Amino acid sequence: MPRKMLLALGIAILVLANAVQAWAWPLFPERSPAKADVVVIMYHLVTKNPKYQGKFGISPEELEADFIYLKENGYNTILMEDLINFADRKRPLPKKPVLLTFDDGRFSDHLYVLPLLEKYKTKAVFSVIGTETDENSDKSGNKKPHMGWEQVAELAASKYTEVQNHSYNLHGDNGSAKLRSESLEKYQARFGADTSKQQELTLKNTGSTPTTYTYPLGIISKGSQEVLEGLGMRSSLSCVEGINHIVQGEPLFMLRRNNREHGKPVGEILRKLESKQHG
Repeated sequence: MPRKMLLALGIAILVLANAVQAWAWPLFPERSPAKADVVVIMYHLVTKNPKYQGKFGISPEELEADFIYLKENGYNTILMEDLINFADRKRPLPKKPVLLTFDDGRFSDHLYVLPLLEKYKTKAVFSVIGTETDENSDKSGNKKPHMGWEQVAELAASKYTEVQNHSYNLHGDNGSAKLRSESLEKYQARFGADTSKQQELTLKNTGSTPTTYTYPLGIISKGSQEVLEGLGMRSSLSCVEGINHIVQGEPLFMLRRNNREHGKPVGEILRKLESKQHG
């Protein structure tokens, strides 16, 4: 091959290599940690009874309207698994990621939420209270306020869902808070035992171990995160409102969530958060 042709071929190969490298560079976030803004929406009860619709209760129609809004406006629902994979640089997040969370493990999650998730191909995270689930695990409990383990297992079987830890028996007046009479050591032992019990029960009944702890009543005490990390948990959910600015390689503890109450549609929540961010 003539020298000029070899030289031209070499230059072409070099240009092509540089173009490929420039295109591929975003696929290697370790060179420059990637970031993502993630909004978490917090739901509780879904009910047709107007008496229970309010700060922590909405109607099935409101929930369906939320799902439709998210789809029509280009939002992509994700699971904690997706967020953890992003933080670990294993997988990118979709555009406009939103995490939908449902607390307490109420029967309405099985009755109303799951069918709507399947209908609209929407993902959601369910945080279950162990004692409530244990108490409702008889086969005749289809209309009790909380799911039994049979319903939780059916929920977990969907590709659109994830079951996480909302404590076994710490959803009383103090939540998972450290008591004044406790030393830090005793608190961590009590908190760790309760969390571990719920981890084991969830694995036994669903086949998956929770990766995320949802703080009961949103009460967080010093020393709790250390326990969660020691148990291999990767993240936790708070009740503090706002947007989560996620950076790859950084922890995912105490993520902010925004309460979805009756008459306050998800679109309104998202628009307000966006306004604050750019204001």
